[in-house]
Amino acid sequence: MSTDRRTPRPDPLATADVIVCVGAGGVGKTTSAAAVGVAAAKAGRRAVVLTVDPARRLADALGLNSPDESAAASDDEQAGTVGNEARKIKGRWGKGGELWVAMLDPAETFDALIAEHAATPDQAEAVLANRIYQNLTSSLGGTNEYMAAERLRALHLDDRFDLVVIDTPPASHAIDLLDSPGRLTRFVDHRLYRSILAPKKGLFRAVNAATQLAVRMVSKVVGTDLLTDVIDFFAAFEGMDEGFRQRAAEVSDLLVADGTAYVLITAARETAIAESAWMAQSLAERSIHLDAVVVNRLTPDVGIDELGELDPATPALDRNLAEHLEMRAAERALIDSFVATTGSDDTGPTVITIDEQDEPVADLRGVRAVADELAAGWR
Repeated sequence: MSTDRRTPRPDPLATADVIVCVGAGGVGKTTSAAAVGVAAAKAGRRAVVLTVDPARRLADALGLNSPDESAAASDDEQAGTVGNEARKIKGRWGKGGELWVAMLDPAETFDALIAEHAATPDQAEAVLANRIYQNLTSSLGGTNEYMAAERLRALHLDDRFDLVVIDTPPASHAIDLLDSPGRLTRFVDHRLYRSILAPKKGLFRAVNAATQLAVRMVSKVVGTDLLTDVIDFFAAFEGMDEGFRQRAAEVSDLLVADGTAYVLITAARETAIAESAWMAQSLAERSIHLDAVVVNRLTPDVGIDELGELDPATPALDRNLAEHLEMRAAERALIDSFVATTGSDDTGPTVITIDEQDEPVADLRGVRAVADELAAGWR
């Protein structure tokens, strides 16, 4: 399996097993991820789009936020909500094509992971009921990112789908997602963790032997109940660390597999381009290279490349056109400069530009329009 794929695949919609959509916030990343899924379904793939965004932008983009579950839904309009379990979306797809959507629930994903790796149902119940575990699922830094990667793996292995599209969190949190399997492995391999986890050699022996004074001092600071919860948590977790370590390795391999494509979503604005350049560099440092760059909200092409002689009869219109052409040229220059940093002509990503839409994308019809432009750009 390659971890340094420099030549981008010509059409991830047809060839990829996983498409990871990354990008800054506010550039249309979630809508683009939905459009990738729609385009794949129209091409005959069984695609599922997983969003890690708790703001429900995916549901908004697809028109899935109706509170009335009984509302009539046409082929292009749905009713209901999106959750951790994938939900099938009605639509006119290609032969054999399907579109599913899911929104990450980190706690539910973590609970399922505990249940899978526990040796017995009692062990799983002991961990799930522990207050330390319950706090970990809601407050431990990086938990959401790792659970996103874990959910990605689960969907990838699900026979219902042949393509998983993941809408990652904005900017640096997307990089955290890529690094999360390694962080989990380092955690379960950490010397302090190992000493606490080993009942015969670590904290439990200390509690029962000569250092009870130290434990009492700690309990005065953090509280006896908290210390007891910590000890109970590690006791309940014993033996599960090897399963977590193996799973983390599998997730890490999937993120750099040959069948995994990376699409960077950006906009032709200096701040977005600067953040995108940082993200492309961060990916390259991890031997991950972009398959495509999607530039959203480009100033529309009006079919005129340059302004001719000014018409004295329409000076205002001519000025507007000149400003329009100048803005589009500046945006193109930003794009060209950015793409030049991501690889040569032979190894750089496919660049797809999406013009500013006449209306905000707020339903499946609008996403379909963007999907058609994406598919045409890849073709």
